[in-house]
Amino acid sequence: GHSVLAMSGEETLAQVNREIAHPKLLNLKKAAVVIGIYALLFTALTSFFAVMIIPDSVRHEFFGNLIGGIAMHLWGPLWARLIFHGFVVLVGVLILSGAHNTSIVGANGVLNRVAEDGVLADTFQKPHKRFGTSYRIINLVVGLQLLTILLTRGNVFTLAGLYAFGVIWSFAMMALAILVLRYTEPEKREWKVPGNIP
Repeated sequence: GHSVLAMSGEETLAQVNREIAHPKLLNLKKAAVVIGIYALLFTALTSFFAVMIIPDSVRHEFFGNLIGGIAMHLWGPLWARLIFHGFVVLVGVLILSGAHNTSIVGANGVLNRVAEDGVLADTFQKPHKRFGTSYRIINLVVGLQLLTILLTRGNVFTLAGLYAFGVIWSFAMMALAILVLRYTEPEKREWKVPGNIP
């Protein structure tokens, strides 16, 4: 189940580290290879079938939803195509719901570590009386996600642009943090990339 969610981002596998059977690293590598091959085949085959099945004159209408276009242009009665299209929509909603849950869990983990380092106030980490979760951080993350959707009016292209912008800044900040750590804590590290220039 997590492998399907990992198609939206391999970081999903990092969150299920405790659930992976022994030997963890070997199984994690196997899962990553399976996900990579499946994602490559799925993307390529979807595009291939879209070109074969959807007529050229209307294909441009389905660039944002190729699978829906394939479902509506299969051979068969209209009612069967509509049922199949509804099934495609349902599966998409379920996968995106799982990906959304994964994003909340990931953001919760990051913000908990930020609070532990003293950047956020300790009140954010107050556990829920019944469930023991850091509900204030979770509510903050969900609120910010809903606000982002409302401000962009759900425009998928704007949201994708914001996502790409966030990923690039995340990578840039991580690279900067590693550079700072190399100079502030130069002592022996547990592992180094082979061939690293000292």
